Amino acid sequence: MIEVNERIDVIASPDAVWEILSNPHEVVECVPGATLGELQEDGFYDAGLIVKFGPARVTFHARFMLELDQVTHSGTVTSRGKDNQGGTKIRANMKFRVVPQDTNLGSSIFVDANVEVSGRLSTIVESGASLVVGRMTKEFTEHLETRLNKV
Repeated sequence: MIEVNERIDVIASPDAVWEILSNPHEVVECVPGATLGELQEDGFYDAGLIVKFGPARVTFHARFMLELDQVTHSGTVTSRGKDNQGGTKIRANMKFRVVPQDTNLGSSIFVDANVEVSGRLSTIVESGASLVVGRMTKEFTEHLETRLNKV
């Protein structure tokens, strides 16, 4: 089990941050290597993600469901997927919330997730998880800040 606990600070109002985070089409623009398919009748989206683990690049095909709470600026993402070879499966549950910073100069995004990995690449994924999460969080933050500056 991989646990993710991240805090992302940005200089923007919680409403501006929420406007982006509550729209999967906006979020995918902040995640390099991510693709978003259509919303299916069962409430799940089709998606894809290319993740770099050192020199290795792994393509995951996934389905996820997004549940949002506008009032609390929070949401949950439930996803499941597998790599393009079908030998590695991933299940993830993520919760996020946007809150004003104490200084009133911006917002903090808190992300908590549990990721289960099984199969052929599980050792590689689990051993490199902290580095990959750190890199992906940095890239996401940079893209999010760029989008927020356009608003």
